[in-house]
Amino acid sequence: MAASASLYHKRTGYLVCASCLAPEHEFRFMLVNQMQRDMQSANTLEISGGLQAATALITSDMVPAVATEVTKLLSHDSEMVRKKSIIALYRFHQLSPDVVTEEELFEKVRKVLCDRDPSVMGSCLNVIESMAIKNPTQFKDLIPSLVSILKQIGEHRLPTDYDYHRVPAPWMQIRLVRIFSLLGQADAQASSGMYEILLDTMKKADVGINAG
Repeated sequence: MAASASLYHKRTGYLVCASCLAPEHEFRFMLVNQMQRDMQSANTLEISGGLQAATALITSDMVPAVATEVTKLLSHDSEMVRKKSIIALYRFHQLSPDVVTEEELFEKVRKVLCDRDPSVMGSCLNVIESMAIKNPTQFKDLIPSLVSILKQIGEHRLPTDYDYHRVPAPWMQIRLVRIFSLLGQADAQASSGMYEILLDTMKKADVGINAG
Protein backbone atom coordinates (compact mmCIF):
# COMPACT_ATOMS: atom_id res chain seq x y z
CA MET A 1 0.00 0.00 0.00
CA ALA A 2 2.88 2.38 0.68
CA ALA A 3 3.84 2.09 -2.99
CA SER A 4 0.33 2.84 -4.19
CA ALA A 5 -0.35 5.78 -6.50
CA SER A 6 -3.28 6.66 -4.25
CA LEU A 7 -2.29 9.09 -1.50
CA TYR A 8 -4.97 7.61 0.75
CA HIS A 9 -3.59 4.08 0.33
CA LYS A 10 0.01 5.28 0.61
CA ARG A 11 -0.54 7.05 3.93
CA THR A 12 -2.57 4.14 5.24
CA GLY A 13 0.26 1.77 4.35
CA TYR A 14 2.85 3.93 6.09
CA LEU A 15 0.61 4.25 9.15
CA VAL A 16 0.13 0.48 9.40
CA CYS A 17 3.87 -0.09 9.10
CA ALA A 18 4.67 2.48 11.77
CA SER A 19 2.07 1.01 14.11
CA CYS A 20 2.76 -2.69 13.61
CA LEU A 21 6.39 -3.25 12.62
CA ALA A 22 9.06 -3.69 15.27
CA PRO A 23 12.15 -1.45 14.85
CA GLU A 24 14.27 -4.41 13.78
CA HIS A 25 11.73 -5.77 11.28
CA GLU A 26 13.32 -6.28 7.86
CA PHE A 27 10.31 -4.82 6.06
CA ARG A 28 11.27 -1.38 7.37
CA PHE A 29 14.44 -1.57 5.30
CA MET A 30 12.36 -2.38 2.23
CA LEU A 31 10.43 0.85 2.74
CA VAL A 32 13.51 3.07 2.49
CA ASN A 33 13.49 3.11 -1.31
CA GLN A 34 9.82 4.02 -1.34
CA MET A 35 10.37 6.88 1.09
CA GLN A 36 13.22 8.14 -1.09
CA ARG A 37 11.00 8.06 -4.16
CA ASP A 38 8.24 9.92 -2.36
CA MET A 39 10.64 12.61 -1.14
CA GLN A 40 11.88 13.08 -4.72
CA SER A 41 8.35 13.39 -6.09
CA ALA A 42 6.97 16.53 -7.73
CA ASN A 43 3.80 16.06 -5.69
CA THR A 44 3.97 18.00 -2.43
CA LEU A 45 1.58 15.61 -0.68
CA GLU A 46 3.73 12.61 -1.60
CA ILE A 47 6.82 14.39 -0.28
CA SER A 48 4.96 15.19 2.93
CA GLY A 49 3.91 11.56 3.29
CA GLY A 50 7.48 10.40 2.79
CA LEU A 51 8.75 12.81 5.44
CA GLN A 52 6.12 11.71 7.93
CA ALA A 53 6.94 8.08 7.25
CA ALA A 54 10.67 8.72 7.65
CA THR A 55 10.11 10.40 11.01
CA ALA A 56 8.06 7.46 12.26
CA LEU A 57 9.77 4.48 10.62
CA ILE A 58 13.46 5.25 10.24
CA THR A 59 15.92 3.56 12.60
CA SER A 60 19.50 4.64 13.27
CA ASP A 61 21.03 2.42 10.59
CA MET A 62 18.67 3.82 7.94
CA VAL A 63 19.45 7.48 8.60
CA PRO A 64 22.40 7.70 6.15
CA ALA A 65 20.12 6.59 3.32
CA VAL A 66 17.63 9.45 3.71
CA ALA A 67 19.36 12.28 5.58
CA THR A 68 20.75 13.93 2.44
CA GLU A 69 17.36 13.91 0.74
CA VAL A 70 15.67 15.47 3.76
CA THR A 71 18.34 18.15 3.98
CA LYS A 72 17.62 19.15 0.37
CA LEU A 73 13.94 19.57 1.22
CA LEU A 74 14.72 22.33 3.72
CA SER A 75 14.78 24.69 0.74
CA HIS A 76 11.64 23.33 -0.93
CA ASP A 77 9.07 25.81 -2.24
CA SER A 78 6.33 24.41 0.00
CA GLU A 79 6.24 25.60 3.61
CA MET A 80 4.57 22.32 4.60
CA VAL A 81 7.56 20.40 3.28
CA ARG A 82 10.11 22.73 4.88
CA LYS A 83 8.60 22.54 8.35
CA LYS A 84 8.34 18.75 8.24
CA SER A 85 11.90 18.52 6.98
CA ILE A 86 13.42 20.30 9.99
CA ILE A 87 11.44 18.05 12.36
CA ALA A 88 12.58 14.96 10.46
CA LEU A 89 16.19 16.12 10.52
CA TYR A 90 16.01 16.61 14.29
CA ARG A 91 14.62 13.09 14.64
CA PHE A 92 17.54 11.77 12.60
CA HIS A 93 19.94 13.59 14.90
CA GLN A 94 18.34 11.88 17.88
CA LEU A 95 18.68 8.49 16.21
CA SER A 96 22.13 8.90 14.70
CA PRO A 97 24.09 11.92 15.98
CA ASP A 98 27.16 10.76 14.06
CA VAL A 99 25.33 11.15 10.75
CA VAL A 100 23.32 14.30 11.51
CA THR A 101 25.71 16.03 13.87
CA GLU A 102 24.76 18.67 16.41
CA GLU A 103 26.84 21.24 14.53
CA GLU A 104 25.13 20.46 11.22
CA LEU A 105 21.67 20.56 12.77
CA PHE A 106 22.45 23.83 14.54
CA GLU A 107 23.50 25.40 11.25
CA LYS A 108 20.24 24.29 9.59
CA VAL A 109 18.18 25.52 12.54
CA ARG A 110 19.71 28.99 12.32
CA LYS A 111 18.69 29.23 8.66
CA VAL A 112 15.20 27.83 9.15
CA LEU A 113 14.55 30.25 12.02
CA CYS A 114 14.68 33.03 9.41
CA ASP A 115 12.20 31.30 7.10
CA ARG A 116 9.70 33.59 5.41
CA ASP A 117 6.78 31.44 6.57
CA PRO A 118 5.72 31.65 10.25
CA SER A 119 4.69 27.99 10.39
CA VAL A 120 8.20 26.88 9.43
CA MET A 121 9.71 29.24 11.97
CA GLY A 122 7.30 27.84 14.59
CA SER A 123 8.44 24.27 13.86
CA CYS A 124 12.02 25.44 14.23
CA LEU A 125 11.23 26.82 17.70
CA ASN A 126 10.22 23.30 18.77
CA VAL A 127 13.62 22.01 17.72
CA ILE A 128 15.45 24.89 19.42
CA GLU A 129 13.69 24.25 22.72
CA SER A 130 14.47 20.53 22.64
CA MET A 131 18.13 21.15 21.82
CA ALA A 132 18.46 24.00 24.34
CA ILE A 133 17.34 21.72 27.16
CA LYS A 134 20.57 19.77 26.65
CA ASN A 135 22.88 22.57 25.54
CA PRO A 136 21.56 26.13 25.86
CA THR A 137 24.95 27.79 25.34
CA GLN A 138 25.03 27.33 21.58
CA PHE A 139 21.74 29.23 21.17
CA LYS A 140 22.54 32.29 23.28
CA ASP A 141 23.69 34.31 20.30
CA LEU A 142 20.20 33.85 18.86
CA ILE A 143 18.59 35.78 21.72
CA PRO A 144 18.30 39.04 19.70
CA SER A 145 16.62 37.14 16.85
CA LEU A 146 14.23 35.38 19.23
CA VAL A 147 13.42 38.70 20.92
CA SER A 148 12.68 40.19 17.49
CA ILE A 149 10.34 37.30 16.67
CA LEU A 150 8.43 37.67 19.94
CA LYS A 151 8.17 41.41 19.35
CA GLN A 152 6.75 40.87 15.86
CA ILE A 153 4.20 38.43 17.25
CA GLY A 154 3.16 40.87 19.98
CA GLU A 155 2.71 43.61 17.39
CA HIS A 156 0.31 41.40 15.38
CA ARG A 157 2.67 41.29 12.41
CA LEU A 158 1.95 37.63 11.75
CA PRO A 159 -1.07 36.68 9.62
CA THR A 160 -4.35 36.56 11.55
CA ASP A 161 -4.49 32.80 10.85
CA TYR A 162 -2.15 32.42 13.82
CA ASP A 163 -4.40 34.34 16.22
CA TYR A 164 -6.41 32.52 18.87
CA HIS A 165 -9.32 34.56 20.23
CA ARG A 166 -7.45 37.65 19.05
CA VAL A 167 -4.30 36.64 20.92
CA PRO A 168 -1.44 36.61 18.39
CA ALA A 169 0.20 33.19 17.97
CA PRO A 170 -0.11 32.23 21.67
CA TRP A 171 1.59 28.85 21.28
CA MET A 172 4.61 30.44 19.66
CA GLN A 173 4.72 33.03 22.43
CA ILE A 174 4.67 30.28 25.05
CA ARG A 175 7.41 28.40 23.24
CA LEU A 176 9.60 31.50 23.04
CA VAL A 177 9.15 32.27 26.74
CA ARG A 178 10.18 28.71 27.57
CA ILE A 179 13.24 29.03 25.35
CA PHE A 180 14.17 32.28 27.10
CA SER A 181 13.91 30.54 30.47
CA LEU A 182 16.49 28.00 29.27
CA LEU A 183 18.87 30.50 27.69
CA GLY A 184 18.73 32.99 30.54
CA GLN A 185 19.08 30.55 33.43
CA ALA A 186 21.96 31.57 35.71
CA ASP A 187 23.17 34.04 33.07
CA ALA A 188 22.62 37.68 33.97
CA GLN A 189 24.02 38.99 30.69
CA ALA A 190 21.76 36.80 28.56
CA SER A 191 18.77 37.59 30.77
CA SER A 192 19.27 41.33 30.44
CA GLY A 193 18.45 41.12 26.74
CA MET A 194 15.08 39.51 27.47
CA TYR A 195 13.63 41.60 30.30
CA GLU A 196 12.00 44.30 28.19
CA ILE A 197 10.25 41.99 25.74
CA LEU A 198 9.15 39.61 28.50
CA LEU A 199 7.64 42.48 30.49
CA ASP A 200 5.86 43.71 27.39
CA THR A 201 4.57 40.20 26.66
CA MET A 202 3.24 39.83 30.20
CA LYS A 203 1.38 43.13 29.93
CA LYS A 204 -0.17 42.15 26.62
CA ALA A 205 -1.16 38.76 27.99
CA ASP A 206 -3.92 40.55 29.90
CA VAL A 207 -7.14 39.41 28.26
CA GLY A 208 -8.41 42.95 28.40
CA ILE A 209 -5.69 43.96 25.92
CA ASN A 210 -5.43 41.07 23.46
CA ALA A 211 -8.72 39.25 23.67
CA GLY A 212 -12.40 39.95 23.91
